[in-house]
Amino acid sequence: MSIHSARSLFEKNIKSAEDCLSLYDAIVKLKPARVNIKWVLRASVMFTVSALDSYFHDKVKYGVGKFSVNALPPALAKFEIPISGLPAWDQAKRKGNVLRNWVTDYLSVRTLQSPVAVAEALKLAGINDFWATIEPVQADRDALK
Repeated sequence: MSIHSARSLFEKNIKSAEDCLSLYDAIVKLKPARVNIKWVLRASVMFTVSALDSYFHDKVKYGVGKFSVNALPPALAKFEIPISGLPAWDQAKRKGNVLRNWVTDYLSVRTLQSPVAVAEALKLAGINDFWATIEPVQADRDALK
């Protein structure tokens, strides 16, 4: 069984976008008459957005389980859990797995496609000031977002 990371899964997902571009190029060479193939380009964009969304979900999911209970990032320490989840916590030998499952459930109904949503989710994994870290110049950071 292969072990994946957020990056390895992103690379697998982005391959679908690349395949759509290759398909589009191949269809264009055939010069089809009266056939609109722009949907293939749209699919490539959608696969790319999906790959990014999945990347950030995986980055958080794989990141939250690595902390000890006494050294949680502030955002994770404030994370709300249902009281009904306490038995799972009490019975778990690996508390990190329980944390990961709670955060995964929480994120499963949220897209990580806006800059704010991405930055807030990454705080759960202890990654603070994400956008400022990858681009320190405010004007360039705004353009990147």
